[in-house]
Amino acid sequence: MSQQQQQQARQRQKRDLLSSEDQERLKERLNASYSADILNIARHFGSRPLATTARVLDIDINGITIEWQWADATKRKSAKDEMQFAFREISGPGSVLNEVSSLAIEAHQALGLAGEPQLTKDKRDVDAKNLVDFTFRLPGVLTMASIVFGLWLLAYMALVNNVHPRLKFIRDWVSQDTCYHLFVWALIVHALEAGAVYAFCYLLKVIQPQQMNTNLQLKWTLGVALFGIACLHDFAKRVSHQFALVGAN
Repeated sequence: MSQQQQQQARQRQKRDLLSSEDQERLKERLNASYSADILNIARHFGSRPLATTARVLDIDINGITIEWQWADATKRKSAKDEMQFAFREISGPGSVLNEVSSLAIEAHQALGLAGEPQLTKDKRDVDAKNLVDFTFRLPGVLTMASIVFGLWLLAYMALVNNVHPRLKFIRDWVSQDTCYHLFVWALIVHALEAGAVYAFCYLLKVIQPQQMNTNLQLKWTLGVALFGIACLHDFAKRVSHQFALVGAN
């Protein structure tokens, strides 16, 4: 495939993320429910603090175009202007609202307005219902101690020829070679589990940055690498719950 064909394929893939129906719904929603936030964006970024009205003209995968109107005292009539705001990364309609919310927050603060934009409030309420909390929590102390002790004991039995007399009964049941293979397999399984969690966290970080960040990604990865199934089970439950919420909506 040529470079031009690859570019065209990427463009088609990006367009699929935001259909024409999605664009119209977003435009209608922003103009109908969040006109004040759109006006504040125009006042701040358009340097028109006296703008009287503003509306979304267009939304696509590249950005949002806003038109505003203000009273031109020199010409004694109303004047119009517009500006396009580029999106950083779009993964669907939800990420468009995130981008517009970020613009509204910046404008709100720059204009010295109290509180926060209505779009930001509403989006947070929706996210609270539809987004699972991925805050990392360590397993119980007893669980962590048991796993660490088990791995240490397995490594000891695998790597030490002359084990402590009190542990010789284990060597009578399981040979050193078997312990070694079990230890290697345990390391491989933990590494694979940690790699899978790292990859999923990365994907989640791209799609839903309010749910996942680099700090949480590292915590979950290290937690699964060290404590294996104890952390993986907690992570998998949250992922399953998130998919259930997405399916319900």
